Amino acid sequence: MGLLMLTQTPSSWATTALLFAIGGFSFPLYAVGSAYTNDWVSQEQVGAAASQLVTLYGFGAMTGPLVAAPFLDIIGTQGFAWSIISLHALILLFLIYRIRAWHAPVTTKNWDNVSFHGRAFFVPATIVSLGVNRRDPKPKN
Repeated sequence: MGLLMLTQTPSSWATTALLFAIGGFSFPLYAVGSAYTNDWVSQEQVGAAASQLVTLYGFGAMTGPLVAAPFLDIIGTQGFAWSIISLHALILLFLIYRIRAWHAPVTTKNWDNVSFHGRAFFVPATIVSLGVNRRDPKPKN
């Protein structure tokens, strides 16, 4: 989408629509990252991991405009698109590194026999009963 933004004029409706689409696809990165992190940490570490993710997200929100400003200054109106392209390219490189350097947590399942597709798209899920908090039908007097 960032590459599509390079083909548009700065004041067109298509640029505005692309900015909304880029935001719509970029903002969920925090939720995906926190869900991924929670899959890898123990229950005792979830709070600490969440606080570190919030700090990291805040740091990114603070430094993002500082990183985009030189792109705008040097390149001009298309600098914002180039800043988004370059930052998402860095995220892509990190994801490629993580997929290639992936090691499963200690489990009873032998992950060496699982295909790449099975490892990359594995989503652990638990079954939760809807009737956990059933009340005793007899009132206690």
